[in-house]
Amino acid sequence: MENITEEYFSSKDLFVRNQILKKLALELPDDGKEFFLRAFKKERHIDMKMTAVRGYAAYATEKEVEVLMKKMLELLIKIPNHTPCAYQEYESLRSAFLMQYLIGKYNYECFQTFNAQLEKQYNEMPDCFKNIYSLDENGILYEIRDPKEVSESWNKFFGYGTKND
Repeated sequence: MENITEEYFSSKDLFVRNQILKKLALELPDDGKEFFLRAFKKERHIDMKMTAVRGYAAYATEKEVEVLMKKMLELLIKIPNHTPCAYQEYESLRSAFLMQYLIGKYNYECFQTFNAQLEKQYNEMPDCFKNIYSLDENGILYEIRDPKEVSESWNKFFGYGTKND
């Protein structure tokens, strides 16, 4: 595990780090607790932080997880202030790989609280920004809606392609 964690912490490539984080969250190596805690502290993207929480939860107590989830909830609440239609963050967080897994596996109150806030913010977005993609149980992205239909719905939402242009 030492080589892969070294690669994770030395890489500037977000894609590489995300792939390593997902791989380790699925494999749960014996000595992973410290890695996932360090990854949580390192990452700036909320979905990658939540992937670190997923891994960390396998080793930590509910009280230890609550500390991280309190920070996650604070970050989640701030999202609409800078990104009102944050579908990319919400779709990943709501996926079978993240919140659905965490609630199904652990059902901690902190996960329930986070998920309720996530669903509230998700539901406040216009429909054209919902159900675009998700992540399966292994963290693999898949499309829910056809990209052409998504683009058309966004153009309509933003008023592009109308007679008023």
